Amino acid sequence: TAYRYGKRNAVLKWKHIFNNKLYEVATIGIDDYNYSITSTFNPVNAYDLSFGINQYHFRSDFNYALNNRHNLAFGLSSIFYKTQPGSYEAKGAQSLVNNDVLQKEQALETALYFSDQITVSPKLTVNAGLRYALYNYLGPGNRYKYPAGIPRTEENITDTVYYKSGKFIKTYSAPEIRLSARYSLSEVSSVKASLNTLQQYIHMLSNTTSISPTDIWKLSDAYIRPQQGYQASVGYYHNFKANTIETSVEVYYKKLNNFLDYKSGAQLILNHHIETDIINTKGKAYGAEFLLKKTSGRLNGWLSYAYSRTFIKQDDELAGEAINKGNYYPASFDKPHNVNLISNYRFSHRYSISFNAIYSTGRPVTLPIAVFNSGGAQRLYYSDRNQYRIPDYLRADFSVNIDGNHKTNQAIHNSWSLGVYNMFARQNPYSVYFVQENGVVKGYQLSIFGTAIPFITFNFRF
Repeated sequence: TAYRYGKRNAVLKWKHIFNNKLYEVATIGIDDYNYSITSTFNPVNAYDLSFGINQYHFRSDFNYALNNRHNLAFGLSSIFYKTQPGSYEAKGAQSLVNNDVLQKEQALETALYFSDQITVSPKLTVNAGLRYALYNYLGPGNRYKYPAGIPRTEENITDTVYYKSGKFIKTYSAPEIRLSARYSLSEVSSVKASLNTLQQYIHMLSNTTSISPTDIWKLSDAYIRPQQGYQASVGYYHNFKANTIETSVEVYYKKLNNFLDYKSGAQLILNHHIETDIINTKGKAYGAEFLLKKTSGRLNGWLSYAYSRTFIKQDDELAGEAINKGNYYPASFDKPHNVNLISNYRFSHRYSISFNAIYSTGRPVTLPIAVFNSGGAQRLYYSDRNQYRIPDYLRADFSVNIDGNHKTNQAIHNSWSLGVYNMFARQNPYSVYFVQENGVVKGYQLSIFGTAIPFITFNFRF
């Protein structure tokens, strides 16, 4: 089996200065991402499974310095989404695979925004902004109808409505608020606070425990609503030793609506009725972040620690099943503890070394907690969702850096880096999974790059 994925981007940016107070930056571009999974081991069953997403975007941003106290920013943006949620086709003349192609999706998201950076006093600065987005899910495509008040399943589809190209299938709109403030307590310390509301109209669907490019990007439609977030944060910042050492602590709280989770045993790949396997949830996230950073001297770098939690609970009366009895449970990306150490030591203007270390709590996982016999084979009884965790992640990297000479009149400046990734060869589990082999259940851990990997890098700039 061969995996292939890639991304292509093209951007054109234009800037125009109208006068000493007003300027504009216009941007137009295209992003293309695609992946494919191909198997030709058995010519009779050879296949090609592919997915793609295109984004065509345009932005026009203006900045106007009204006076010494007000700096205005305003503009508009537009994104046209086109996705291919899945295409399963025969590979080669001998393949007997039946082609299965999901209908393409497209949508247009357009937004206007306005913000004002207000200098209230020499110590207090406030940023206030409003963004209003309009999202249209467009044809061509089918919309399936289901009976009201009962779970959506493929068996109870009552009708199929076809929309022609460019027709509006579903429209969403909502304002987004941006509010932040910074107050200087002294020349070396300050307090910051912010409040934001967010809307996201594109979703990443993934319930795989293997590392492969098989995630699916799904647009909001008549049944899958935009994700919503409401976040508040406050932080304290203080510098020491002539601003060469920076410290900060920040706490935050976020509410989530319409966050997607999946029914037990959900099939996400090549699902023509993906709304039947999706569950809407609501959630909450909170945490604290600490940073210690040294910006100059022979030894420099930073040490950061983050405590963060994210919990979700079922908020879908039509799910047809109760996830963890309707109680909160950890989201799949909930990792309470994260530590990052980035350090550099410079022996001279040409020679330096770097040592980096990363630690994080293992991500949540649903594990079998009992085995029972049924039909002459072992079966698994699983825990509540995400009640256990894979082992913690710990990795250390080391490198030696050699800069070229620092002559200012040379055309090309170069440098070398030699080092070891995962220098202690720790086998960090990416996933834990269980399979049935000859009627017996066996558990496995999958590690990615579970050994020390040497590397050498040559850089040049001109």
